[in-house]
Amino acid sequence: IEISITLCSLLVYLHTILKNHTAHACEGHTLIIECPSRTSVAVLSAFYGRRVPNQHLSDYQHTVFSPSQKVLSECQDQRSCHIPVFSPVFGQDPCPLTTKYLLVSYKCRPGIRGQLPYSNVKGGI
Repeated sequence: IEISITLCSLLVYLHTILKNHTAHACEGHTLIIECPSRTSVAVLSAFYGRRVPNQHLSDYQHTVFSPSQKVLSECQDQRSCHIPVFSPVFGQDPCPLTTKYLLVSYKCRPGIRGQLPYSNVKGGI
């Protein structure tokens, strides 16, 4: 029974680190990314803006910022991160009347910077 519990835990762990994850938060909230222990965030992409039309935008236009640098600096190689979703965090706001959101795609990869998975060995991966 103990072997099947360990195998099941390993399968859940592998599923978590092999799949792509998406996190999102609306303006005025905080985006939270958390990976399981002994893993770290690998940012795949980030979008801040609005892709759906509203009264301040004509159909199919959207506001797009480049949040990648902020998301990378806060989250890359960390086990978890919290990013406040406010326009000033990402720079000059060309559409201040439009509510925006932050959308981040990421993976949880084995190991945390300076640590090998499942060991206490210090050093880079």
